[in-house]
Amino acid sequence: MSHTHTHRWYFLFPFVVISALLCMSCTPRPTNAGKPAPKDTGPKRVTESSVDQQKDAKKAQSRNDKVVITGDLNSVDWNSHVGKQIVIKGDLMIIDTYDLARRGQIKVARNRLPVPTGRIDPNDADPRENSIQGGSNVAKVTAAQKRNDGASITIDDSTADQNVFPLSLFPELGKTYPTIRIGSIVHGVSGRLIKERNKLVIQSNQPLQWTPAKRPERPDLGKPDITVASFNVLNYFTTIDDGKNKARGADSDSELSRQEEKITAAIEGLQADVIGLMELENNIDAEQRLVAALNRKIGKNLYKGCGIPKGFDESPGGDDSIRVGIIYRADRVSPVGEVSLVDDEAFSIARTPVVQTFVSTQGGRPFTVIVNHFKSKGGASNADTANKDKGDGQAAYNAARRAQSLAICDYIKQNHQDTEQSRVLVIGDLNAYQQEDPIDALRANGLIDLHEQMGQSTPTDSRDVDYTFVYYAQSGSLDHAFATKSLAEDVTGVSIWHINADEPRFMDYNQEYNPESVYSADAYRSSDHDPVLIGLKK
Repeated sequence: MSHTHTHRWYFLFPFVVISALLCMSCTPRPTNAGKPAPKDTGPKRVTESSVDQQKDAKKAQSRNDKVVITGDLNSVDWNSHVGKQIVIKGDLMIIDTYDLARRGQIKVARNRLPVPTGRIDPNDADPRENSIQGGSNVAKVTAAQKRNDGASITIDDSTADQNVFPLSLFPELGKTYPTIRIGSIVHGVSGRLIKERNKLVIQSNQPLQWTPAKRPERPDLGKPDITVASFNVLNYFTTIDDGKNKARGADSDSELSRQEEKITAAIEGLQADVIGLMELENNIDAEQRLVAALNRKIGKNLYKGCGIPKGFDESPGGDDSIRVGIIYRADRVSPVGEVSLVDDEAFSIARTPVVQTFVSTQGGRPFTVIVNHFKSKGGASNADTANKDKGDGQAAYNAARRAQSLAICDYIKQNHQDTEQSRVLVIGDLNAYQQEDPIDALRANGLIDLHEQMGQSTPTDSRDVDYTFVYYAQSGSLDHAFATKSLAEDVTGVSIWHINADEPRFMDYNQEYNPESVYSADAYRSSDHDPVLIGLKK
């Protein structure tokens, strides 16, 4: 992604907004059972008096007004229940917190919702096939999206006030609990369904009973000699955004310091020897300042930047507001030759890929890293005919991203085929999910999807989801790691460190509306993308 204020950049889909009147304790608990719904006691005997008849009528109406939901949320006809008391039994997973701080809302479902094209190929019924155009399987993508659209519900805090803290749904945030991660479990929901401004809402005025999802430790990569990471740092700009200069990052020196604290905490935690970065401001200052801040945090001058390749400004994509870059630990690896770039017109509307070969300081064979940031899915109104959203789940500029994948494959074939330096790693934010054309193009040209190789790609029939990004309550992987066959054989492990996508956006460095008490100079919500880690043998 490429802009702080335009993260929700592609398919919008309908959803039901719900807020719940909860009669439960606010304290999270380790059990999975919610409190049982109150039992109906049955009607009282009707007397002859008109007063008793009126009382009984009201009680009967109250009983008829309650709807108990025990199963799949997709089967609920919400419009028929407007004005009624809704009770949802069983556990619900928090799948979106985008508007939690601002509007007091979370979205929940029975389980995490995968982006359809993360599992379903628009071109091939068999996801193992790698056709890069055609659209013969789009109907299944559309059906999966429709299921997702009806599978979630929003719980609202019942107030029109914005940016209220403490949060009425989670009053212990910032006290007992440091965060409210996607994946946390809510134990049952109840409340009255109303229609407000063409939205279905169940209003809530009490805290939720919930079990927090734990923050993960750095994943294990086996026993690598060298570790490489891919990390989108979400518009790290040294130019302060004054509202006029088109800078995209921090709005003040204080925010920039907070942003650096989080990014450097994340990079230190990655424990990587080579790190491909996306969304650096397109100058040398951003890279140099980040490296300096990282070394200060560590207390040693371990990291260096590869800098900007010669001819970068004139290359296709070299004039974008943001760029990719590479930093490395000089005590662990040494660069071989100068940093270079992929010069191809396919990147004229994206970011120029940067290339650097390294070798371990302990010896071994060289390997080459190509860092990428493909065209985003946004800006459909400016797209030419070929790049319009085709309605196949791949959003706008799919043709451009596919061309960028093919350009990377051509570069590898021309520069690293059948040589000692054919050990090539392709990483970055490709702005495409696992079954989309740009990813299939890499596979079709012989590159190995390292997540697939290590058995970490999500089976189509599994509820588990492989993801680096959450967008409108759907989870999927935009950030990838591919390798030539010769390098793939030396991979010890590949994993995603979920430090960002599951965290609420109000945990980041921004100060305008974020609650000050929840900010921490740690790795969590240092960006909106999760970093990818790859372990290599030298």
